Amino acid sequence: MKELKSWLLENIDIKIISIFLAIILWLYAASGENPIIETFINASITTKNLQEDLAIKEFPTNISVGIKGPKNIITNISSDQIFGVIDFSEIDQPGTYKLKIKVVPPKNIKIIRVIPPEINVEVERILTKTVEVEYSLIGIPEKGYSLSNEPKLNPPQVEITAAQSMLEKIKRIICPIDISGIKDDLNKKIKLKALDANGNEIKEVKIEPDFVEVSISLTLGYPEKILQVKPRINGKPAPGYYISQILANPDKIKIFGNYSKINSIESLETIPIDVNGITKTLTVKVPPVLEEGLNIVEGENPLIKVTIQVRESITQKILKSIPVIPQDLSPFISCKIEPKVVDIIIEGQNVLLDKIKEEDVEAFVELTDSFQKEQKAKVQVHLPEGISLVKIEPAEVKVMINK
Repeated sequence: MKELKSWLLENIDIKIISIFLAIILWLYAASGENPIIETFINASITTKNLQEDLAIKEFPTNISVGIKGPKNIITNISSDQIFGVIDFSEIDQPGTYKLKIKVVPPKNIKIIRVIPPEINVEVERILTKTVEVEYSLIGIPEKGYSLSNEPKLNPPQVEITAAQSMLEKIKRIICPIDISGIKDDLNKKIKLKALDANGNEIKEVKIEPDFVEVSISLTLGYPEKILQVKPRINGKPAPGYYISQILANPDKIKIFGNYSKINSIESLETIPIDVNGITKTLTVKVPPVLEEGLNIVEGENPLIKVTIQVRESITQKILKSIPVIPQDLSPFISCKIEPKVVDIIIEGQNVLLDKIKEEDVEAFVELTDSFQKEQKAKVQVHLPEGISLVKIEPAEVKVMINK
């Protein structure tokens, strides 16, 4: 025992230094195998404390986070272990806010940088409104069957809830009803869809209820409908002419056919009628355009007589500085007219207006029998046949009589 104690105490300072150096050497070796490293990782953003009546319009979904830590931890870390948090606890009104992103690191990991450290967030109100449910029919029933009336929807109205900007995009709440090949009455629940102006589905909306009860009754045969005939015109008459009237005979036609199609059509167009360059009335017989599944009722005329009446365009023309002369003035009296000239606006057919010049129009005043030295007189005009007066400017002139 004494020998062991003697051995331990012998050169103790050298032994302590050796142990210390050994520990340092071990730490150095260990750090070489698992050094402290830095890197960047993409992380998602989550929110907290956002009021139920508020919604975030848009903001970045990812951030870049700089992290530092032991290599064996850094290399095994995944993006779902690190995420940014935006706290909305102080936000209670719609608006745009600059908010800081807080990142909570995993154990033994240090956050050295967040890019960006804060973001602009637009907050808007969540609104609710009541809308009518519309339906769209997909397909057609089995041959020989048709809908006896419009589908019944229960409830006919629903409430939709969404952020204000999203609510403004919603144009229709649609119940898509597939009637392909059915031959019996239909009663079923169908899920509703919210559509934008282009018919694209919007899913960021709550529809309450989101299902409606649909009832459809079928009947043998096809429904009939009387439709107004609308001639379809292509092109324009010759320059200087316009279409004054379009007549169709018959102007109404009875058709029958598939309910979904006959219910959606309000008028019946003809095939296109070319009127390019015409200068006189055109009369043609043309058939109506019928979609597949629609037919003209037996006994109805399959051709429509269309009369297209054209007239020359009425245009206007300004004649400037037309002299005003006194009419039936006594040779013993002279007068002075102010202003001496007027502007005249006339209208008529182009072919007549083009020929008229200033010297073809006469402007005059009729003087009263009074002996006033100064009086106002209304300007009148003589115009060629077929030409109408629109306006004289000025309409009255001052006449000063010298006796």
